[in-house]
Amino acid sequence: MNTNNQVKNAENEAVVLLNHAMLLAKASTSNNQHEIIQALDSNLKLWVEIETSLKNAKNLLPEDIKANLMKLSKFVERMILSKGLKMTKTDFDCLVNINMQISEGLVEAVKNNLAREEAFSLLKCAVDLSNARENNSTAELVSALDNNMKLWVYIKTLASDENNPLPKETKGNLIKLADYVSCRTLEVGKNVDSLNHKALDSMIMTNLQISEGLMSKRPAC
Repeated sequence: MNTNNQVKNAENEAVVLLNHAMLLAKASTSNNQHEIIQALDSNLKLWVEIETSLKNAKNLLPEDIKANLMKLSKFVERMILSKGLKMTKTDFDCLVNINMQISEGLVEAVKNNLAREEAFSLLKCAVDLSNARENNSTAELVSALDNNMKLWVYIKTLASDENNPLPKETKGNLIKLADYVSCRTLEVGKNVDSLNHKALDSMIMTNLQISEGLMSKRPAC
């Protein structure tokens, strides 16, 4: 997982969109033909890059968002190529608004998708722990405990990052939960042959509750 990198990349792209929006806004009131051409050409190249990025298999945006962005990129490209220097103030305003709205929504979309991925990881670990007990498999249980520990170490690392935008109280609660899960994991792991069902149930329930909380914070599609 590379949450910080993905969010940082989205933030950088948002800044680029805003910068191009400002160039377009300035060009819309300019009598300088070179300035107008430069702003339009720069924005066109930006949206061609966005379209190329959307086609990349490594792009983690949800499919519906990628499809909508693809339509927007085609719209922007057609408008600039067909009108060029004949662009009206209204046309410029349209391009400016598109850049600003996408800039605003881009970071939020990435964060929502990351929340969904983390929720799925928590849910999967909970299921694996439950299945290992049902199958009465020591090997499966050890593996599930190890994976759950790694996930919560990762969550604690994110929550401990001073650049994490989550509220301080939320980060504090996640750190406490991570410490709690680590203690329970060690407790269960020391006696896998004489399983502490209460501790295991607590770990499973913690994962399910946090997973549900992450999903409930995502906006309805």
